[in-house]
Amino acid sequence: MLLLGSIWLLLAFSLVLTPMSVEACLPQEFTCSQGLCVPEDSVCDFTDDCGDGSDEGDCSRFKRCDFEEGFCDLIQSSETHFGWTRTTEVLGLKHDHINSTSAHFLSLSPVRGNRTTADLNSPVFLPSQTCQMSFYHYVEAKHGDLQVLVQTHKLGQKTEVWKHSTQPQLEMWPRTVITFSSNHSFQVVIRGQLSADSEASEVLAIDDLSFSPGCVAVAEGSIVSPPPVCPPSLFACGGGECIEESKVCDFTPHCPHGEDEVNCPSECDFEGGSCGWYELTLGDGFDWVRGSSLKVPPDYYGRPPPLDHSTNSTKGHFMFIFKNSSSLYPRAVLRGPWFKQSASGCTMTFWHYNSGISVGAADMYLRMKGVLNNTLIWRTLYDQGTRWNQVTVQLGRITQPFQIALAKISLGVFDGVSALDDVTFENCSMPPTLAECPSHTHFHCVHTKACVEHLQLCDLVDHCGDGSDEEGCSPELQCNFEHGLCSWKQEQSGGDVFDWTRIQGPTPSFDTGPWKDHTLGTSYGHYLYIESSLPQEFKDTAVLLSRVFKPTHQRGKDPSKPRHYCVFRFHYHMFGSHVFCLAVYLRTTATGRGHMLWVRYGDQGNLWHRKTLYLNSAQPFQILIEGTVGDDFNGDIAIDDLSFLDCEPYEGELDPTPNTTTPAVTTPAPTVQPHSCPDGEFVCGAHGECVVNSKVCDFREDCSDGSDELNCVKELCDFEGGDTCGWKSVDSSLVSIHAFRWSPDQGESIHDGEQNHRPINDHTLDSQEGWYMFADSSNGNYGQTTDLLTPVISSTGPQCTLVFWYYMSGFTVGSLQVLLKYGNASHEVWSQTGNQGNKWRRGEVFLGLSNNIQVVFRAKRGISYMGDVVIDDVSFLHCSPLLPSDQSCTPEQYACANGHCIPQDNLCDFISHCGDNSDEDPYICKGFSGRCSFEFDLCSWRQCRQDDFDWLIKAASTPTVGTGPSSDHTLRDPSGHYLYLESSFPQAVGDTARISGPLLSRRSSQCKMRFYFHMSGDGIGTLSVFRKSKGHLHLLLNLTGDQGTYWQMREIPLSSTRDFQVMFEGKVGRSPKCDICLDDITFSPGCLLVSSAEVEDNTPPPPAGSCPSGLLPCENGWCFTPEQSCDFTDDCGDGTDEKDCGTSCSFENGRCGWKSSLADNFDWTLGTGSVKSLRPPYDHTLMDGNGHFVYLETTPVGLKGDKAHIRSSVWKESSAICKLSFFYYISHKTSGTIRLLIKTETDLWEVWNKTGPQGNKWNRAEIPLRKLRNFEVIFEGIRSLDVIGGAALDDLEFIDCAPSVVEPVSCPAVTDFVCRSGHCIESHLVCDYKADCADESDEIACDHIVGLPGACNFNMDENQWEETCQLSQDADDDFDWRISHQSETAGAGPHTDHSPDGGGNFLHINSAVQWEGDVAKVTTRSPFPASIGRCHLRFWFYMHGSDRMGTLKVYTVGPSGTSLLMWAAAGNHGKEWTYANVILSNPAPFRVTFQAEVGGDMWTDIALDDISYTAECMVEGPVTPQPMTCGVDQYQCTYAFQCIPVSWRCDREPECADQSDEEFCPTVVPGTLPPQDRCPVGHYQCLNDVCLPSILRCDGVLDCPDGEDEYSCPLLQCELGELVCDASPGCIPLEKRCDHSDDCLPFHSDESSCHDCPPLYCLDRGSCLVGRHGPVCMCYPGWTGNRCHVKEKPSLSTPSPKPEATQLDAVYTGIAIGLLLLVAGVAVCVLALYKKICHLIKPNPMDYSVMDNPAFDWRAELPSLDEQPGDCPGVNPSRSDGRGLSISVYPWRREEVGSTWKDAKLSFANPLYNKPLDAKAADFKISEE
Repeated sequence: MLLLGSIWLLLAFSLVLTPMSVEACLPQEFTCSQGLCVPEDSVCDFTDDCGDGSDEGDCSRFKRCDFEEGFCDLIQSSETHFGWTRTTEVLGLKHDHINSTSAHFLSLSPVRGNRTTADLNSPVFLPSQTCQMSFYHYVEAKHGDLQVLVQTHKLGQKTEVWKHSTQPQLEMWPRTVITFSSNHSFQVVIRGQLSADSEASEVLAIDDLSFSPGCVAVAEGSIVSPPPVCPPSLFACGGGECIEESKVCDFTPHCPHGEDEVNCPSECDFEGGSCGWYELTLGDGFDWVRGSSLKVPPDYYGRPPPLDHSTNSTKGHFMFIFKNSSSLYPRAVLRGPWFKQSASGCTMTFWHYNSGISVGAADMYLRMKGVLNNTLIWRTLYDQGTRWNQVTVQLGRITQPFQIALAKISLGVFDGVSALDDVTFENCSMPPTLAECPSHTHFHCVHTKACVEHLQLCDLVDHCGDGSDEEGCSPELQCNFEHGLCSWKQEQSGGDVFDWTRIQGPTPSFDTGPWKDHTLGTSYGHYLYIESSLPQEFKDTAVLLSRVFKPTHQRGKDPSKPRHYCVFRFHYHMFGSHVFCLAVYLRTTATGRGHMLWVRYGDQGNLWHRKTLYLNSAQPFQILIEGTVGDDFNGDIAIDDLSFLDCEPYEGELDPTPNTTTPAVTTPAPTVQPHSCPDGEFVCGAHGECVVNSKVCDFREDCSDGSDELNCVKELCDFEGGDTCGWKSVDSSLVSIHAFRWSPDQGESIHDGEQNHRPINDHTLDSQEGWYMFADSSNGNYGQTTDLLTPVISSTGPQCTLVFWYYMSGFTVGSLQVLLKYGNASHEVWSQTGNQGNKWRRGEVFLGLSNNIQVVFRAKRGISYMGDVVIDDVSFLHCSPLLPSDQSCTPEQYACANGHCIPQDNLCDFISHCGDNSDEDPYICKGFSGRCSFEFDLCSWRQCRQDDFDWLIKAASTPTVGTGPSSDHTLRDPSGHYLYLESSFPQAVGDTARISGPLLSRRSSQCKMRFYFHMSGDGIGTLSVFRKSKGHLHLLLNLTGDQGTYWQMREIPLSSTRDFQVMFEGKVGRSPKCDICLDDITFSPGCLLVSSAEVEDNTPPPPAGSCPSGLLPCENGWCFTPEQSCDFTDDCGDGTDEKDCGTSCSFENGRCGWKSSLADNFDWTLGTGSVKSLRPPYDHTLMDGNGHFVYLETTPVGLKGDKAHIRSSVWKESSAICKLSFFYYISHKTSGTIRLLIKTETDLWEVWNKTGPQGNKWNRAEIPLRKLRNFEVIFEGIRSLDVIGGAALDDLEFIDCAPSVVEPVSCPAVTDFVCRSGHCIESHLVCDYKADCADESDEIACDHIVGLPGACNFNMDENQWEETCQLSQDADDDFDWRISHQSETAGAGPHTDHSPDGGGNFLHINSAVQWEGDVAKVTTRSPFPASIGRCHLRFWFYMHGSDRMGTLKVYTVGPSGTSLLMWAAAGNHGKEWTYANVILSNPAPFRVTFQAEVGGDMWTDIALDDISYTAECMVEGPVTPQPMTCGVDQYQCTYAFQCIPVSWRCDREPECADQSDEEFCPTVVPGTLPPQDRCPVGHYQCLNDVCLPSILRCDGVLDCPDGEDEYSCPLLQCELGELVCDASPGCIPLEKRCDHSDDCLPFHSDESSCHDCPPLYCLDRGSCLVGRHGPVCMCYPGWTGNRCHVKEKPSLSTPSPKPEATQLDAVYTGIAIGLLLLVAGVAVCVLALYKKICHLIKPNPMDYSVMDNPAFDWRAELPSLDEQPGDCPGVNPSRSDGRGLSISVYPWRREEVGSTWKDAKLSFANPLYNKPLDAKAADFKISEE
């Protein structure tokens, strides 16, 4: 068993050691004799790999050498006397690679103190791709290296192809195989190197070399003789060329293949070798070595090695420090190759790695041949982090051979990694040799034949390389400071604080200033610098003065001669963290700085920079160089190599004082004579031209020379060169130099500490040289502001937009606002606050149409200096006003009323593109469904219930400070409103708010939605737009993140196969300071609303049979029509028809139909009294704590200015005496403002408001509503303080509001038609084939309406209707309309026409034979005159039969073919004729088109019938209704068709049915008493000095020529015989007259004329009798009063105007109230009141006053003294002074003048909110208790 085991063991051992036998060897393998396979490169390598010697058998084709008999054909060369030695043993090695102790090998041993390098060269081989060499080597040398190189025979260059690895070797004699590939003949070089520090035991050895058959040696005599050997002074290129040795290693390849630069490449990544870089002290245990991360032991210095920088991998190579010695002072010095010279722009860039706890410092030196000391050019200290750091070192012009050395010193505690990689020399090559140069721009160097720019001549730098560019230069124009200051001198006249210092080498302070000069580039060279250390202080200056120069050459008179410049060149160095400023000035006087030519701020890097300045002066001048000290010692600034070119020295001195004369400016002689223009016109520069002042500064050059825009702001301003383009800031001469103000500047002026406060690069050029405007927060104090504004811009166009870029970075940056300034008033339109990040951001403000405005950029300083406000690239886009077009508009354009043409897409987008607002007229925009500006409510948009919170309406900026826009998009004013999503608390990230628009029909075509949004700020959320149909959402648009700080427009096309809605969803982002805003949503005319018949009705149907179709059930079982609801009449008898309308309410049983607005920030809350809460302690109805009222709720996030609305339904009509009374409670505790608003379809106005504490009680207010139709009543509550509320309402009551209450008849509008029954209907309902009067009188005598062109009932022959009705079929449609008496398709269209008997015809389309979408049009033949909002089209249509019904539309078509949609219907409208009343509008004469579109099946017929137009459609221009006019001695009742004698006005007895004769009654007659110094007692002196008996004073009759006997008389109502007295608050009884006691002072009227009748005492209307109490008039019939001056009142029946209902003209002439009332009534009053009538008015203490207290301390509101004596105040009740409404207060209390709610700033100057109190507002006289 033992024997068997041994056999198996031997077999296994043989298998391991013997190559495996395979069936067939691979191509790259050798087949041994026994069939085994071995690698091909193992053949003939002096080792029996086959085991049978077959691989070593036939080696005749190999060139081999085992060194047993010599070197074979290998050639040895060495730099020293010591080279490769053939031996059998050396110290430490006693055998060759096969362990033979007698065999020979080659070895290289060190010679102490000498560096040893030995090469072993192969024969020259022919070009080959298959040449292989194998050899064995032995390396036992820490300070040695073994390499294999290939020397290309033709090129002469050597390339390293292999290098001994430093990794530990498993074998003592490892074998290496190398394959060579060369296209040229080549030699193989085996190089051994041992450093001078090598120990005696170190050895390198090689043995058994073998070259494969692919290595074919060049046969002797078979090749061309070797290239000639170059002389020792020349370098031999590979092709035999010889070049000067001075051209080798000069960064420029001169050999054809660049062999002269191979050993000194300008770029080295250390991947292919060391590129000539070597360790100086190799072997001292602290060396620079080349390696990779893989070659560094993993535990090297306890940290992972760095990745190579070139490849960012572990395989890439770099140089690094290898330490394996414990020496206390080891030193590693890495030296680069020698370079011959470098150009002036030469820099060296490298990547350095210096990381570790004790990594120490590294220094880089510049070594020059012949220069003893090295120059330090770079240094790094300490740990720089675990990363590669890029370094750029400036070398500059070096004229002698140099090399770079990198030294690393360790103090024995070195712990870290220090490495070098990717060394690059840039711009180091000298200019190339050229045959010729452009003579006008370049100099041709004498010897090198290079081309050098003229500006580089005589600048103290050898650019040519032969010095010829610096020959022949004037020494007095140059200075390199090597021998002093030359012609420069220090400022000695007190113009600076200290002097420049001349120095060599680095400056004394560390990490600032240069380390070498610029001239020599070494530490031996001299330069000037300013020392920023003590005793210098911040902003101290040092000034260097040049010599004086002659004036520079001006442009030559001979244009053929080139222009010469005087040029100043210098080099400057600004390095240090606190470098401040270096500036160059040119001055022409001996004092002062003069004009600044150039300035540079802050750290510019550790580099010398060159600057060239062109000098131009008409006077002798000198140059000043000023250095300014920074705020710490690291602020040294240096200059060197100053030179002038083409400048001529001036031998004299500069003038001691500035020349006060104006510099000579060559101005061309005027060729035209000056001219003048009329007032109001601008004088153009061009002769004879004038333009109106309104065209000056309007962004259009109206003068032919553009002079009207010369002194205006430019359309585009990039501020380059410091040009402010007309933008004005505060005059710098008027403010301190340290004031916070706007100024132009550049990024290159940034000094240390400012880097993060303003941008380094401008926005225009993205460069440090670019300019911008900035407000420097280094100046000024917290909160200070500075304005940058335009001159007055006379006018702008409708699309005018201000676009700008702003930069606001810094920890405490302030704010930037854009304001529009009108005169002295301004308002904010854009703002941004706080840090906006380190980038330029775009700002945009839409200006639109404006006149005489200034645009203002206002910067506000933050709390500290850290953050400037910067703007750039400010532009006014599309700002020139529109020019009238001489061409007619195209069909795709809208013709504005002023003649301009605009694209139809610009219609109704809330921007006045026309300039006259005619494109935004509400009547023109009727066809734009769902249009909403959010100025008051959500319009047809609704909040969604399936979200987290609601969208809100807000004016001005959003509640969160610093978020949202400054103004809305509609009004572009802080008073404008928009929709916003509040992102701050209590909302959380991800919360959503949704609103949905109106339901749109699937039949909509070419439908699109346009809206504006504002999304600004980092961390803002998401705005999504969805199409919602049948509960499904389809995303249309998604906007996430910051979209810019301005309003932007988006347009989205809409379409769906089902009816749909648009939904906006806002989602809260991560930042609470970023609100999403919406405004001005518009749907195009192609978007059709779903008809009411198709909208799902969620109201449960009434019980079957309870009420007939079309009627609604009352709770008591009765029925009422929809028209009977909300009309102030209880038609049901139980109030059902009125209960949900917002009617009279005590709030004890709910809100009575009063509804909260969906657009509110908070709500009116129904509640009870509470002593502890912020609301009234008790209600008004029950006067206890259990009663209910509504009050403004207190919410935790409420803000001042928040609004809540509670509103009624739309009331159909109110009477002329309708009033609304209510009780309100506002106290110190329950705060807020309450406003009462009236809203109609087209208007909104305020009728009452109250703010501020009104006592701790309920107060009553009574407001007359008067004549109104289709109106809502809205109570608005406004928070006066954050969070809190409490103001309350209770006991609302409508009084006498039913229209039937008023007798005689009054109508809400002057144009109303009065039915024969006395009721009123709107005039456009007359003769519309529908009886609106109960007696049907509105449909009688309609021939004048039915006969209008285009009107038609179609009851005629089929072939006559087009001619008879004046209608035409359109030629551009798909098919025609036709008439019929019944439908042609069963189940579609009407069975009869609309006439009562159904026997007539109608117009219809037959859909059964048409395709879906086919269109039929019929148009009126005769055009109607231009009309806006006046012309009414009435017709009946029938759309029933299918749920796929098409559309019916009505257009007005202008002369150019432009169609404006006026009305549209889609879908199923029920099985009946439907009435339509359409207002037609067009700014030009128009025709009317009816367009029908076929639906989706054959049952979509559409029919028309009974088309009619109102009479206004035929009237060109505005229609002015002619109201009834009363007689000259009559008073026209304001709200009723009634005339009464003027003497009945204000007699405390209402004779007018609307009681208007007792409103607005004055309390005293205005006027000032004339002097009373010439008449006896008992008389009154008139202005003409006539004396009248004082009994005529204050008797209501004008006796003085100008009626001054009635001035200042109380207007009281007295009984017959009683007198009105100046000093008495009441009337003097009859019995006190002539009782010898003066009761009526001061004129003693009661004792005047006691015994006679004054002349004309009874006014010829009666006879005068003298009785016991003085004169008494016995009046004739019809007259009464003390002097028969009052018309006697007749019986109770009062005549009224008789309405005529048969003709429209009769209506206009018979109507009792109208637009002429304001003119006619005032005229009658002014002309007659004092002359004939005013003396008959009975005095009333309520007139013209607010009753203050029970003592009757009347406060009169008197007209101004310049009113004419004949004026009569108060007769016209619609007159108002605009300060407020006349208010009667009970209990009597004083109203403080000026203390109105407007002072509280709780609302906004919105034209929809605060309209002037015109005639409409004056209709409302308010009484309060």
